[in-house]
Amino acid sequence: MSTKTVNRPPDTRAVRRRVSLSDRIALRIGMSLIIWSRRTHHVRPTVDLETRRRLEQERAAREVAWLTQVGTLNRWR
Repeated sequence: MSTKTVNRPPDTRAVRRRVSLSDRIALRIGMSLIIWSRRTHHVRPTVDLETRRRLEQERAAREVAWLTQVGTLNRWR
């Protein structure tokens, strides 16, 4: 390998790609719809007590299953 080899830095002039007008319009409309939907929906939907209780039971069951799995894995060590 030659000691006179010069390592040039990478070209910093990025190639600018043109974005089509239809893509820019679609992006602008999409962002406007997202912003509008977040501004107009202030109230979170209510969850009935039965659904909340069922979700809590499912979460507790998942935690118990996870803890038992971790406990059995630790015994194998």
